[in-house]
Amino acid sequence: MNIHAAYLGLFASTLSFLCPPVQASTWQICHMELRIVEVLKRPYPQLQAQVMKVRPKSASVECPQQGALLTFTPETPDYQATLPRRQWPGKGQSVQVDYRYLDGMCKGDGNSYACRIKHYPVVGR
Repeated sequence: MNIHAAYLGLFASTLSFLCPPVQASTWQICHMELRIVEVLKRPYPQLQAQVMKVRPKSASVECPQQGALLTFTPETPDYQATLPRRQWPGKGQSVQVDYRYLDGMCKGDGNSYACRIKHYPVVGR
């Protein structure tokens, strides 16, 4: 065994003691049909839409109510990037979004607080 492999093994075993196990949560998903009400430009580009139809993936999911207005930035179907602006739906168009959220604990200024991570992937028009 060379010296680098020995250091790597020592580092990995030390790291496992320092980092407590992390429990992953499940994304909660709402399938929604939205009608674009307005394309906002300030303070930064976003869409404002009215919820036309909503279907939760499971009974425990908290979905926006039908008729509610949402302001969001549309994302790619894999929710890994913002959808390019030229692909955004325009005012009056309908779009299908799989709104998903994950509740957890966030850290800010050294304090933990409950937070919700939200994504709005566009899955169809």
